[in-house]
Amino acid sequence: AVAVATAQEEIGYSGGGARASAFGLSPDVALVVDVTHATDVPEVDKSEVGEHSLGGGPVLTRGSATHPVVFELLAEIAEERDIPYSIQAAPLRTSTDADAIHLARGGVPTGLVSIPNRYMHSPSEMVSVSDLVHAAELLAAFVERLNEGVDFSRG
Repeated sequence: AVAVATAQEEIGYSGGGARASAFGLSPDVALVVDVTHATDVPEVDKSEVGEHSLGGGPVLTRGSATHPVVFELLAEIAEERDIPYSIQAAPLRTSTDADAIHLARGGVPTGLVSIPNRYMHSPSEMVSVSDLVHAAELLAAFVERLNEGVDFSRG
C-alpha cells in the first residue's frame, strides 16, 4: 500500500498533485480521504445533499467519479464492522481529488471517504473525533480486504 498526500486540489488546477501522483504511480485502486459539509445545521436542505452529521460516521460517495465495486466494498465492510456511515450522491463530480484520480491512465477504481465538517472554509472548522476513528477503521479494513483479492471489473 502507498499513501500520497497532495496539494492544489482547490485552486482551480483540476486535481493538481493527485493527477500527477495517480499518473506516476498507476495504482490498482485509490481511496480519497477528504471532508464534506456536515448537514446538521439550520437552513441546510438535507433532501438535496443528504444527512451527514457530526458523530454520524464517515460519508461514502457514490457517483461518476467513484467505482461501484469500491463503494459497495466500503459499505459492506462498514456494515460488517458496525461502523456508522452515510451516503452522498455525486452524479457529476465530487470536487475532490477523486475527480482527477479516476481518470488517470486507463482509469483507476476510486472510492471517496469523507469526514463531516461543520463550518467548512471558516476559521472554526469542526469535526468529530469519533468520525475520524471510524474512517480510519474503515480504511484499514478496506486495505486488509484487498489482501484477500478483489475483482474491480464491472462485468
